Amino acid sequence: MSVTYANPYSHLSDSMERNLAEAMHLSHRPYSALEGLAIVAKGIARGAAAVGNYLVDVAEALNEARAANARFSGSQW
Repeated sequence: MSVTYANPYSHLSDSMERNLAEAMHLSHRPYSALEGLAIVAKGIARGAAAVGNYLVDVAEALNEARAANARFSGSQW
């Protein structure tokens, strides 16, 4: 049994299919799966970079809070 028969939501809607056909017609070249994978890979890389930057910011904020707390309490860590 095909996946399309098992999952009826995996079909493209008429408007999505029309937009995809129009985009392929305007570009005058066939859709490349490698280009699609490259777009996905770039998105994943940007997401990973954003998560990494967020973790660095959180670590810096925690270190600043610990330092401020040590200054007010008089303890050393």
